[in-house]
Amino acid sequence: MTRLSATIIAQDEERDLPDCIASLQGFCDEILMVDGGSRDRTREIAASLGARVLERPFDDFARQHEFARVEARGEWVLSIDADERASTELRRAVFGGAAAYSLPFRNHFRGIWLRHGGFWPDRHVRLFRREACRYDPARTVHERLIVDGPIGSLDAPILHYTFESLQDCLVKMERYGEQSARMLHARGVRATAWDVAARPLWRFVRGYVLRLGFLDGAAGAAMAWARAYEAFRRYSRLWELSHFS
Repeated sequence: MTRLSATIIAQDEERDLPDCIASLQGFCDEILMVDGGSRDRTREIAASLGARVLERPFDDFARQHEFARVEARGEWVLSIDADERASTELRRAVFGGAAAYSLPFRNHFRGIWLRHGGFWPDRHVRLFRREACRYDPARTVHERLIVDGPIGSLDAPILHYTFESLQDCLVKMERYGEQSARMLHARGVRATAWDVAARPLWRFVRGYVLRLGFLDGAAGAAMAWARAYEAFRRYSRLWELSHFS
């Protein structure tokens, strides 16, 4: 019986994928990668490293993750992204009593571990019993797992190497902001001028000042402003959708 499947949602990830898969080998019984339409060698690299590769045109994160969950063969699923790595502690972790487990994330930017600003421990539910969980289809970005049963916690981190550069970071923040705005608009949420002006500023103050992001130096400042930019992109686009669509 396949006990643990690792699922990876990927698209154009040939740079990060080899290290991700290497961190999963030896303790995952199956590595399943769902490709959303890569234009590079992502599929070929995954297959050459022993992953089972399936293709599904990308529409949103929730449906892509749910497809991977359904197709996984394991009793348990570890959901991991291409820019993430299973830590030594996670490889040795003992689990099985709960329906799902939250894991802490060690987020890095330019090689610097972000210990403040809300980036640590930054827990997410990523390890779960396949038949006890499903992804919420309404959360098309920053997906949410619906868990039927108790959620435990493990002190076994996932290593997250967030962005190759600040430019890469801002491109992704813009994409997340656009997707979040469309999700909120579909739910009937509307934005005002106050949302556009205040929410990005609050996001920066909360991360950089209240959550002590300044203790991470320039990296902490850059990431606090990046999160503020994502909020600006989200609410300015939502305002636009609210009034001109």
